[in-house]
Amino acid sequence: MARLPVPLFRRISSGKMTFMRVSTASLLLLIAVALMPEPASAQGWFPWFGGGYRPSRPAPGGVFDTLRPWGAPTPAKPGLPKQDAKAGDQPAKPTDTPPPYEGDFSRLAEILGALHYLGPLCGEKEKERWRGEMQGLLESEQPTADRRDRLVGSFNRGYQSYEQTYRNCTPAADVVIKRFLDEGARLSRDIATRYGS
Repeated sequence: MARLPVPLFRRISSGKMTFMRVSTASLLLLIAVALMPEPASAQGWFPWFGGGYRPSRPAPGGVFDTLRPWGAPTPAKPGLPKQDAKAGDQPAKPTDTPPPYEGDFSRLAEILGALHYLGPLCGEKEKERWRGEMQGLLESEQPTADRRDRLVGSFNRGYQSYEQTYRNCTPAADVVIKRFLDEGARLSRDIATRYGS
């Protein structure tokens, strides 16, 4: 029987073996540190150029001033004189109770705002169709100034929320449009059948 040749390899000294173990452990530690998540405020693709995307703040005034909580008072205009709250010569205004369909009507306004943005983005020919629908609803409803501000705020909120999300027409945007068309039709039908005269 023939004997197999003895493999030829050099024996590695203990110093070299220690160096290889330490360098391997150091490399693994460096990789682990590099892959550790950073705090959310520090994340960004190019932190050395300013920490990533930061949206600009809107200028004061414009449509953003119409967005305020439901019960919040209308902010005073800068040019108008201030009225004293303790003056008793002004009669108390009756509270404006919203109609029972206010929630549905507000949701419908928000849907119309979203459709006003998404429709032209996805190729709708009439760019002002949904704004015109909202204008027609406001004219037929003839709300008070505060209620009109709330409805316009709902319309703007629907527009702005989808403006921040969609830059191009995607299949998801088409699904959203179809769902909003169905929900808007259902809401308008419910409002007309329940509360119509």
